Parts: sequence; structure tokens; C-alpha cells
Amino acid sequence: MRAEGIRQSDRITLRLQVEATWFGTNGMAVKQPAYTMLVSRNGGVLRLQEKLFTGQEITLHRKLEGDQTKTTRARIVAEIDREPEGFIYAVAMLEPRVDFWDIEFPALHQAEEALARLLMECSFCQRREVVYLNEMELKSFEIRKCVARVCRHCDAPSIWVEAATEPKIDETLPSRMAVEERVIPRRNRTRVKARLLACIRRRGFQEEVAVCEDLSKGGISFRSRNRYPEGTRLEVAVPYTPGAGAIFVPIRIVFSQPIATAGLFRHGAAYVRPPE
Repeated sequence: MRAEGIRQSDRITLRLQVEATWFGTNGMAVKQPAYTMLVSRNGGVLRLQEKLFTGQEITLHRKLEGDQTKTTRARIVAEIDREPEGFIYAVAMLEPRVDFWDIEFPALHQAEEALARLLMECSFCQRREVVYLNEMELKSFEIRKCVARVCRHCDAPSIWVEAATEPKIDETLPSRMAVEERVIPRRNRTRVKARLLACIRRRGFQEEVAVCEDLSKGGISFRSRNRYPEGTRLEVAVPYTPGAGAIFVPIRIVFSQPIATAGLFRHGAAYVRPPE
């Protein structure tokens, strides 16, 4: 298995209901509903009512249209948290080629040329994909809430819109899988002015919806009600639509200045990424 904590794909804040089955200590089959909190190419974060142990194998079932279902085997990687509603587990897929979530995740190195990330779907086939937006696509989404791009599934140009999801989970999810990260070096980065909503997440605090002022391949500038000191480690999802699947990426604050006339703070932040 790969080293834990090294991100292999984007992680989407997405609530889906699945069914988990496994064999208990008495050898009897156990079946329980589970709810996703995050999904990624090869795993996710689930909430289950039952206490499971690290390394335990489970089978996940996801209902599709009609009577069809999709099934995959997974392993409990870690217990992340415990809540009144149940236990929060990080899970890894043992059959990654199954494409259990029906979401296409691009290779992370492609994100270096992206200004923003969105979970979008083709208006023809409803195939979902994590889309890295360039400047033209970002402007199109800002104005029209859609982008034109080629769907590899349809093998034809189509209109892509932000994927609709169930209501986003409001809880702040702590993590025990933190790793040292490095700021993406600032090169000759063109900044694109854009008035978009951004969601700011800080461990242990309530999520904040802020206004993004501009974006580049290396970071963003945003206005916030809260002041984040230089060096503060946060996560941001931009563009952000309440109720849609949000893709959070790590950032580090590089400057913070008050806007006295508005009672707000302007922040500049650089994207950070795990070591190679």
C-alpha cells in the first residue's frame, strides 16, 4: 500500500449513501448503511454506526438507477473520529479499477496549470469528472455557470455544469494523516480577476464563505470576515456553490491586511502540495 497521508487524487466533499457489509467476530454477516463525507479516486471517508478495527475488510454497495448496484471491497485505514451519529473511518479501495464513485479524477500533476477545480457533469451523459479550469473556462463559469468541453465518454463536445449533490456536511473533519507540505513556488503567474465564492476551512473552526478576488496557478486572493495570520494553514474550495460537491485544496496564508472601510481582511494565499 502507498504511504498514508500522501494524497493520490483530489478529495471531494460529497455525501452519498452506501451499504457496508462485513463478517462480525461471531462469523455472522453484518449489513449497515454508511454515509460518505469525502470521496477520492481510491478511497474515501465514511460514517458508520459500528465500531470496526484498522485493517478490517468490508464490502461497499452503491445503488445505481433501477435495480443495478456497484460493489467494491475496501479496507479500514484508520478511525478518524467518533461522533454521536457514529464512527468516522478513512477507507482504501482494494479494487481501484472498479471506479466505484463513477467520478473521473485527473492526475494531480495536471492541477499545476489549473486556476480552479470543480466537480462537473456532462449535460448529455451525466458523467461526473473533477475538472481543472483554465482562464477561459473560469470566466465562462463565472458568467454562465457552465463550460464547453469535450466529453471523453460521449466522444463529442458538450456543455458541462456543476454536479448537483445532496446537502454538504457541515461538520469540520479533523485529520490524523497530516504530512509536511511545500508551497508551490511563485513563478511568472498571471492573476485572473474573478468575483467568485470561496469556502474556507480551518481545522476546529466553522467553515466560512468568503469572496475570491483573483486567482492564479499558484494561489488566490480573497476577502474574509476573519483574519488569518501569515503562515496559517487552511483549505479552500473555489469556485464554491452551497449544496454542491466541494473540492478543498490546502493553502498557506502569505499576507493579511485589514480593509478598514469594510471591516474585512484581504488575504493572499499560496497553494501547497505534498512532497514528491
